[in-house]
Amino acid sequence: LDTVMKTVRRRCLRMRMVVRIPYRRLSSTAMRQQLQGYCEKPQRGITLAEMIEVGHAKDLQKALIHNAQMLHKELPVRLSRRVIELQKMPYGLSELAPVQKVQRWYEKSFNDLVSMREPQTAEEELQFTACLERILKRHSEVVPTMAQGILMLKEQMGEDAVSSCPFLQDFLDRFFLSRIGVRMLLSQHVALHEPAQGFVGILGEEVCPGEESKGAVAHASQICEAKYGIAPEVIITGDIHERISYVPGHLHHMLHELLKNAMRAVIETHAPELTPTGFRADATLPSVEDLPEIVLTVAAGETDFHIRIADQGGGIPREQIPNIWNYMYTTAERPKEAEMEMKGGIRNAPMAGFGYGFSPCKIY
Repeated sequence: LDTVMKTVRRRCLRMRMVVRIPYRRLSSTAMRQQLQGYCEKPQRGITLAEMIEVGHAKDLQKALIHNAQMLHKELPVRLSRRVIELQKMPYGLSELAPVQKVQRWYEKSFNDLVSMREPQTAEEELQFTACLERILKRHSEVVPTMAQGILMLKEQMGEDAVSSCPFLQDFLDRFFLSRIGVRMLLSQHVALHEPAQGFVGILGEEVCPGEESKGAVAHASQICEAKYGIAPEVIITGDIHERISYVPGHLHHMLHELLKNAMRAVIETHAPELTPTGFRADATLPSVEDLPEIVLTVAAGETDFHIRIADQGGGIPREQIPNIWNYMYTTAERPKEAEMEMKGGIRNAPMAGFGYGFSPCKIY
């Protein structure tokens, strides 16, 4: 029976992409009323233990239906709060085209969810899961699109005025923390339909930081080579075979951003002729051997895990250290228009220039 059910489930999963859930378009007045109503509801805290419990349930189908019912209630509350905040941002930020685009994505996702009835059967749960997959895809470019809006605001008001605004920093912290939480809930429910060895949904029970580091190095090196034509070598050392329970996608994101920063610092310090400001046509281009190595050290403790990335990129001026956690702070040139219109979300972000590297890492 288990084999038959797995086969049926696989077929349903293949079919669900063509299922069209009825979409009830709300008037602007009705939308505002529903958004406000859900925004006033309390947000329910969901623990990692609860998320894992669903994956370990003996009756997975029943657990998935219960989880879908919970998400059907909870997700509109979280999305509505972000929409209301996006509508009330200061300095005219709410009127900028990139921010309005993000707001429309959130409104569409909110409407998709509230337009569906609460899942009661296995078939309805699969339809609900298909809806979650569409929301994940729709929101994949939220971070770079919001970054475009902030960059436009900086050009209008000046960097100092924007960077010193505590409301904006607090809003972006809340916004991206909420985004991470929502994507975790969505991704976890979707991933539970396709079990993988060593995983409970998106949570890896035996994630190897050493192996994840190799993947992040390869990803960052690819972007660095596309930008400068070369990338410093990264040495991975320490407890590289230890394993932990973690979400590998989150670990990859943090390592990827920090490695991009380290690689850029090394090149700008030791090979300035490769940068736009230091380029000379008659210069001899350096090789990888001419660049100092970056050392990534993995250290396992009894109750925690540490990863250190050490480079010889010149460091950060002491007076600038308080600024590195600001979303708008960057020492890189503004990304080109082609890079601003990237496809594929934050994983395809340019080498630098958005000012969105360190701050999301801190939140993750």
